[in-house]
Amino acid sequence: MSRRVRNYLYLGAIVALLAVVVIGLIPRDVAGETDAERAHRIASELRCPFCSGESIAEAQSSIGNDLRALIDEQIASGLSDDEIFDYYVSVYTERVLLSPPLFGWGLLLWALPLLLLAAGLYAVLRRRRRADPVAAVASAAALEDAKRAVARDLADLDAQAAAGELDTATLARLRADYESERDALNETVIQPPGHTPRSRGRTMAGAAVLIGGALVLTVGVVLTVRDRTPGDLITGGVASEAQSLDFSTISDEELEATVAANPDSIPMRLALAARHFNAGDFSAALDHYIEVLNRERHPEALANVGWMTFQSGDSDNALQFVEQSLALSDELPLPYWYLANIRYRGYDDAAGAVAPLETLLRFEALPDEFRAIVSDLLAEVRAAS
Repeated sequence: MSRRVRNYLYLGAIVALLAVVVIGLIPRDVAGETDAERAHRIASELRCPFCSGESIAEAQSSIGNDLRALIDEQIASGLSDDEIFDYYVSVYTERVLLSPPLFGWGLLLWALPLLLLAAGLYAVLRRRRRADPVAAVASAAALEDAKRAVARDLADLDAQAAAGELDTATLARLRADYESERDALNETVIQPPGHTPRSRGRTMAGAAVLIGGALVLTVGVVLTVRDRTPGDLITGGVASEAQSLDFSTISDEELEATVAANPDSIPMRLALAARHFNAGDFSAALDHYIEVLNRERHPEALANVGWMTFQSGDSDNALQFVEQSLALSDELPLPYWYLANIRYRGYDDAAGAVAPLETLLRFEALPDEFRAIVSDLLAEVRAAS
């Protein structure tokens, strides 16, 4: 196989790889796609916001069913793919996308493989240009001799053309070869003694590394993004699940179904337990708090179980739960409120209630109405102690 043919094969392979990546970035509006196929494709590219890393297409929870139904409705109403994706991003942020978005860090992740492929293509083209057959030159004098020889060949070729000695095809081929050799000689730089020119093998190896790196990076981006769990960032950082999930827009029934589908999700179970707790449904709240405590000693669960235990008349066990909560974390305000009330009303220990109430008032984010209640109780226990 000639060197020229090999060069064309190398270039063809690089262009093909570049085309694969570029085609992957083109928005897919598949011709002849049915509404059901389109809905499944869109659902496969969106993360279920309240499931364990599943796409909406894969989610088996009631929320997944609702989101799939919503996509069906959006398609039926005539929304484009971009409009549907924009809607989900506006509601759930960019984390809902299972592929990097074409902006911000996502744009960088898509651009890197293209840049690496472009660098590899440039390296091969540059090497190919320099690898055209030229006379071997070792000095400035030899270089000038080679240039004069090529000029003579071109002059002879013109004379032969004028005399009609060459057919058109042969004339064009020879002229292209001579002109290519002339251009290469004009670009040749005489290297100082001892300089070792970069070999063709090293150039091709470098290009191969760049191309391989581009492919590995492209595959890695896709796999990494698809393997992210809720809360993972595209850049590799990790945000906590509690920070990533917004439960305010979910009904109790939806949250119940989500917790049932994801029994090990502590933030979701705590959110559901808190709803029952705040509504006064202690029985339902206790079940979920116990499930949390079966998985980890969570300070919020311990404190609220302690308060419910106190409300049932068991001050001893209530005190143990609240003290365990405070031993794990001193950053929650409510355990201090529980502790003060258990000591004051459960044990008639007014003096023991002073310190937790004073600590509670040092929380800057305490709502004004609650702060007033705490201040009133503090004045009461101080008077009684």
